Amino acid sequence: MKLIYKDVGHIIRFDEGYVNELVVENKRLFFEMAENIAQQIDGLHGKFVLSINDAPVEFSRYADETVQFAPFHLNRKSLLTKLYSSLERNALQAENYMKTSTMLSNLESYIQDLAEEFPFEIDCTKVTVSSVIRALSPEITEDDKTTLEKIFTYMELVRLLDRDRLFIMVNMRTYFSDEDMEMFVQSVCLHDFKVLLLESTSARLLENTKRYTIDDDLCEF
Repeated sequence: MKLIYKDVGHIIRFDEGYVNELVVENKRLFFEMAENIAQQIDGLHGKFVLSINDAPVEFSRYADETVQFAPFHLNRKSLLTKLYSSLERNALQAENYMKTSTMLSNLESYIQDLAEEFPFEIDCTKVTVSSVIRALSPEITEDDKTTLEKIFTYMELVRLLDRDRLFIMVNMRTYFSDEDMEMFVQSVCLHDFKVLLLESTSARLLENTKRYTIDDDLCEF
């Protein structure tokens, strides 16, 4: 996986064994990059090009941005949508099909019983697996997890329910100690997640990270 920004000469390569850190000290460029990431994740055009095996891929499908860490929300709408779709697929698998059909039939019968006193008939054709799951609104348990544990769980679930993505963390190091960040980086490398730390200021260089800096005068090193 590679990431290119059209106004920057450096190509960021995401290989196994380390995490990339991009420090952009020029505030105008930092804001522009962060804005481009958000817009492209929403499906708009921008200056970033993400490629896998040297073939460009749709940024919105293969990139994920986190700008809020306090608090960090594990149950994002995008993730819950993937969870609901996965639950629906499981409900329609052969081993669950009869149980699912019985559940839907019982729900319809229950509604019909509730409406017996009304002087009209009702129809329950909209009772589906999808509607039942969304009505129940299941969420991923966040109890007793630290913020970094939630972040790591989020990445695992995105991989499980969707696909491997590039996780772009904006100014993450502002919120966590170097010691906590080193543990996070080690876990990321162990599980081969693709992570970019986009930072506006320089901090101590962490183990298992590669840093590229663009200073306030737009010099790249």
